[in-house]
Amino acid sequence: MKEYVRFLGSIARIGCIGFGGGSALIPVIEEEIVRKQKLDTKENIDKDVVVASITPGALPVEIVASIGRRCFGTRGMIMAAVMMALPGAFVTILMMTLLSVMQSDLLSVIEIGSVGVSAFIIYLLVKYVADVVKTCRKESKIREKKAILLMVVVFILVCGKNVYKIFGIEGTPLFALSTVEILALAFFCMFYSRSNYNVRNVTVMLVLGAIFLLGNGKAQMISNAYVIQAVQILMFLLAVWGVYQNGKEKKWKFSGEKKQIFREAAIWLILLGVFSVLAVLAERGAIVFIGKGCLSALMSFGGGDAYLTIADGLFVESGMITEHQYYSQIVPVVNVLPGSILCKTLAGVGYYIGFNTTGSALTGIIFAAAGFVSSIAVSCGFFMLIYRLYDSLQMLWAFQMVSRWIRPIIAGMLMNIVLSLASQCMSVVNVYGGISGWFVLPILLALALLNAWVIKKWNVSQVWVLVFNILLAGGLLYLL
Repeated sequence: MKEYVRFLGSIARIGCIGFGGGSALIPVIEEEIVRKQKLDTKENIDKDVVVASITPGALPVEIVASIGRRCFGTRGMIMAAVMMALPGAFVTILMMTLLSVMQSDLLSVIEIGSVGVSAFIIYLLVKYVADVVKTCRKESKIREKKAILLMVVVFILVCGKNVYKIFGIEGTPLFALSTVEILALAFFCMFYSRSNYNVRNVTVMLVLGAIFLLGNGKAQMISNAYVIQAVQILMFLLAVWGVYQNGKEKKWKFSGEKKQIFREAAIWLILLGVFSVLAVLAERGAIVFIGKGCLSALMSFGGGDAYLTIADGLFVESGMITEHQYYSQIVPVVNVLPGSILCKTLAGVGYYIGFNTTGSALTGIIFAAAGFVSSIAVSCGFFMLIYRLYDSLQMLWAFQMVSRWIRPIIAGMLMNIVLSLASQCMSVVNVYGGISGWFVLPILLALALLNAWVIKKWNVSQVWVLVFNILLAGGLLYLL
């Protein structure tokens, strides 16, 4: 029982510092669960990351739900998902109420505090990248060089937007691919080739990969939608063909527990059903919101920012909430708070739909709860379904390659998140400090190095390190 409570406390704490996007929390989760509490293994979490990366929904929520299921069964699965997503969603609803009185004051406090939090996250991200390189080096020098090359290539393909923003470059970057696009390209190469790099396979990967990059890059060097879609479909079919051929060679058969799959799906459906009934009892129109909320979660590939576009199409354009409520209240709040954008946005949208319909804040809260549960139920339910299938696919060489190279790929993307955090902090310093955003970069670097030294030398709790960072960053901005 003590271990279980400690586990949930850790997940809630991680949920409170979840700035920088879902991928940024991977090293934080690993540090807490593997190194500190020794509840799970790095290999298991790697598998969680792979499955969460190829399924829609809130990535960190899916990962901790899987860890909770392995360590503590059904109760661990449900409570871990809730504790990860709840802090951000709860404060989202609270802030929407307070903002009507305090206007931008509360937002400014959180934005200033985020500078200190960002320094700590940068330390964790850099440490994760260094650990990946160190692990590869232990295997062989060749693997280390390949891993570093892969990280650099991934970083170059995703960093364009942040590089342009930091250096104030006008124009559109050539690539700046999303997480989903990078993973789609990587999985295509691994599944199709099966590590067989003959002339035919390499030629196909180079040609299709080049068209994919030029068509999906921000500059859209290839703008013909039919060509891009045809290439994406062909890549998908070739990847499936590669897995099929690998399965024939290995004589693969599904070995998962079908009862377990249906049981886990039923658990999330029941949880969703309970909150849906409560919302419908408050207002019959809730069923439309919940249906659209579940659909939006299933469509939520591409990260948090991509989900904001999906929510706009489903809820704003249909008139369920006003454009002012969405862009002046919900979007600014979810962008400065920690946690999954999917979970926070659905909770915020639910609140305003309930409030707009009845004029009652209580109904708004009930709708918000239904939206919150919809986000985690759809995310985790779909994740568990694919996870069970993935277990039986691990005997295939194509999926072994994913397990082998997913960490360097993630590390390359995390290097871009470091730039993203730095860019956000530059904006905060420019607004609240009244000086050039470049001033914040040495502060972030110094704080990150100080965090590394303090934690290594004195093994100080991460909570106290965070409090110190927030106070120091806030104090510096106040003096400026």
